[in-house]
Amino acid sequence: MNARQPGKDKLEHEGAALGRIHALANNRKALGYWLGFLKGILASNDVETAEFEPLSVEAENFLRLLHDPDAYELIEDLRIWKNEPREVYEIIQSIVDVRSRDFVVESEKDEINELYGFCAGIACDNHITPEEAERLLSRIDEYPRIQADRRVRDVRNAVKRSIADGRITPDESDDICTWITHLVGDSATDTGIATFGNVGVIEGALNDHNDVVFDQRMFVLTGKFTLGPRKAIQGMISDRGGEFKGNVCRNTHYLCVAAEASRDWKHSHEGLKIIRAIELRAEGRGPQVVHEGTLAQAFAR
Repeated sequence: MNARQPGKDKLEHEGAALGRIHALANNRKALGYWLGFLKGILASNDVETAEFEPLSVEAENFLRLLHDPDAYELIEDLRIWKNEPREVYEIIQSIVDVRSRDFVVESEKDEINELYGFCAGIACDNHITPEEAERLLSRIDEYPRIQADRRVRDVRNAVKRSIADGRITPDESDDICTWITHLVGDSATDTGIATFGNVGVIEGALNDHNDVVFDQRMFVLTGKFTLGPRKAIQGMISDRGGEFKGNVCRNTHYLCVAAEASRDWKHSHEGLKIIRAIELRAEGRGPQVVHEGTLAQAFAR
């Protein structure tokens, strides 16, 4: 049966048909991120007490997404062994060893999604140790293709600066965590929610809703909006004199990014529209980026 409904030119965003088409890729994306996150937890050669809560939050998320039996058992083990971090470390190491046999990095997508998970894992307690920094640097250098992303290079440069003298000060740790938020958003310690499915902090995004002009401006939407269905948001843009299209190009004025990542994005924290916008902005001709909260304020003017 054709996945497209009669009379429809394109598959519905976040719809069931599109979900079925992307199911395998989305599961692989999530699994790569989950393994990367667990490896990030292990990177300090210990499990810090402050990592228990974000680890539980992330495990709950992957239990929901993947129905992952290891995530379920880890949640239970965190309750049982809450005063035994070394025992938890051994449990996580065992999960990583077993699951890594089935998940072998095969593509740039895998490299990026696992790196994002690793970054979230080491930063989930808002503290970076020298061991975590060294392993992050090695991981970035192991996959040179991902350094095409300027945000990854910024993380790498921050890490290199911080470990130049063999130690990491609290300010240097904060600096690395700040650059990591550009990739994976705020840590679970900050928000209480899982980082997978979150949206990274996009540098240079408009903060003042008064700077958003609707009349005769071209808008592109990406992500899963809490404001309402995309058609409703497009209608609000049209009512104010704006226009909208499906893809980012040089004449796009605004890329509006939802608070929640789309299930079908290429990577765990950004899709092709965000990737294209970042590329164009690096050339000095890209669209302004507007996060959902700022767009909501602009609508309310």
